[in-house]
Amino acid sequence: MKPVRESVSIDVSPASIEESHEILKLLKGAASWIQSKGINQWHPDEIHLEHVHEFFHNGCEFFLARMNAEIVGTLFICWSDPRVWEELDDERSGYIHKFAVGRDYVGLGIGRQLLGWAEQYIRDKGKKIRLDCMAENHRLNQYYVESGYKYVKRLEWENGWKISLYEKV
Repeated sequence: MKPVRESVSIDVSPASIEESHEILKLLKGAASWIQSKGINQWHPDEIHLEHVHEFFHNGCEFFLARMNAEIVGTLFICWSDPRVWEELDDERSGYIHKFAVGRDYVGLGIGRQLLGWAEQYIRDKGKKIRLDCMAENHRLNQYYVESGYKYVKRLEWENGWKISLYEKV
């Protein structure tokens, strides 16, 4: 694990639909990096502004992380996720998705701070925390385990995706 510079701090606030272009830029940057690592998860050509707007309109809450007023990360939280969690989906959980840090800011501890912020936000609503990632992304799976998440289940979708489900109570 990389050492974290303790002096770096972020501010997290709700994103507005007017900031969709900033969210899209972060997601496309993360997708390009993921693809460069040979992980078939997000693909930059498949992430469009309409997708970001769809999440806003489906009741998900987008958040932006800023460092010195500059946008450095994003994620969104949904209060239900039957598409991924299937029969395990419940209203007692908050689901973290599209967790991304700008590539220029990797290694500063921003991801851990943003994840910690999201966990507290969900806890404050009295819910357990859930997230998922590609099973083949060994480093990300390790990151979530090191962050205190408990492995729940592996799903194998018809499109070939293998997904690990994690939760933190």
